[in-house]
Amino acid sequence: NNSILPWQAFGISSGTLGCTNDGVVMAEEKVHTYAAINFENLAQEMAQGRGEHLASLATLMGVPVEHQAEFFAMTQDKYTTLVQSGEAAPVAMIKALNAVMAGHPVLAQVSTKR
Repeated sequence: NNSILPWQAFGISSGTLGCTNDGVVMAEEKVHTYAAINFENLAQEMAQGRGEHLASLATLMGVPVEHQAEFFAMTQDKYTTLVQSGEAAPVAMIKALNAVMAGHPVLAQVSTKR
């Protein structure tokens, strides 16, 4: 099926389909979309300090493979801050994750979201 949806046609004709001037907006959007789709798995893996969904999130957030163990440990250590029981929302989780990463001595240097 080669049909084009209306939003795809708009994106193609206006140059906005998957494109930004600097790529930052697209990267951030991918992180938010991934977190929304995989929120329950991410929350569980953050509590465990490991998992494939968490590894994918780290990659999307620009954390190199050699620093992902630190990322996993940080998410486990800061679990209650990242996945607050009263506010189980992916956007809130990513916002909190960015804030925690900004204060981390190594991860603040490697993340693309600053």
